Amino acid sequence: MINNIIEIWYWTIILATLIGVVMYWGIGYARDLWSSLMGQRNAWQTGGSNGKAMEPYSRRMVTIHWLTLALLIVTWYLGDVLVDARNEKSATLTGYFAHVLAGGAVLLLTLLRLTYRSVDKIPPPLGFALMDMVAGGVHYLLYILLILLSLSGFMTLLTSSVGEALLVVDAGLLPTKYTGPGVIPHAVHETLVTVLITVVAMHILGVIKHQFIMKDGLMRRMSLRKKGGRSA
Repeated sequence: MINNIIEIWYWTIILATLIGVVMYWGIGYARDLWSSLMGQRNAWQTGGSNGKAMEPYSRRMVTIHWLTLALLIVTWYLGDVLVDARNEKSATLTGYFAHVLAGGAVLLLTLLRLTYRSVDKIPPPLGFALMDMVAGGVHYLLYILLILLSLSGFMTLLTSSVGEALLVVDAGLLPTKYTGPGVIPHAVHETLVTVLITVVAMHILGVIKHQFIMKDGLMRRMSLRKKGGRSA
């Protein structure tokens, strides 16, 4: 009975969160697309490119960006170690605690970045409508994935014996295999990791194109060493 209630709440929270982030993404994406199209139109009217195209992000957004990347790598590594340890029946509470804390930090940084994105605003688009659309879509997709990844991890704790093991500090309760209500959120969590890696790879390919093929200096937007940039 309790497991059924937990599972119902799990799907309710997942659905509500998914609807919320999709609505947020849709509104933000439409707003950024409109800004991109207006910026491109203005560039055509003035006969040149947007003079603020390489205006940097605020220092705190840049800091959060690199911290999130570093924590993502750490969290992925800790999760990979946990998978091997669980298969070998040698998982520890320390490993789970570290993974949970790192994942929670990623969620916190993601929410902070979304907040500062609204407060500090983002630099104007480059003026290439299609590229701006793709870049905006990838960014919002990353936000959605990071939030859902953290949520699915949290629900895995609630619906499996991992949460109880961490709560009572008893490594003997750690599962060697997920069963019952914990199967679905854990499967979702692992699937989202794969999707996130794919999207991050797309993001990196875009950065490489700008930096080494187009050579437009786009990476300066994410540099902590800049002069005359936005104040935090």
